[in-house]
Amino acid sequence: MTEVEFSMDPKWVPLMELGDKRATTRTKRKCNVADTFTINGQRYVITRIVRKPLWSAANLYYQTEGFRTEEEYKDAIRAYYPDIQEGDDVWVHFFVKVDLIGEGVSQ
Repeated sequence: MTEVEFSMDPKWVPLMELGDKRATTRTKRKCNVADTFTINGQRYVITRIVRKPLWSAANLYYQTEGFRTEEEYKDAIRAYYPDIQEGDDVWVHFFVKVDLIGEGVSQ
């Protein structure tokens, strides 16, 4: 398990904190399963990584990313990667908040 750097637009942090955003999509694989990252003082662990064409990732994972529709998801991805096409592969990195009690920290 490695602590990795993940940049995250601050507008997504509240969705992460609420548990509505449980994945982040990138054009490259950024880490491995079990790696951790910290955003706004909260630690998260990567639980799964999948590679899919953008159209498929939008269809399958838009809600996991915190969006209401596939189009909202694709619009957000294109805001960061303007040249991306429907058939281009993306990496969807799934994550959960780290439970400090589960990490062996006493109460």
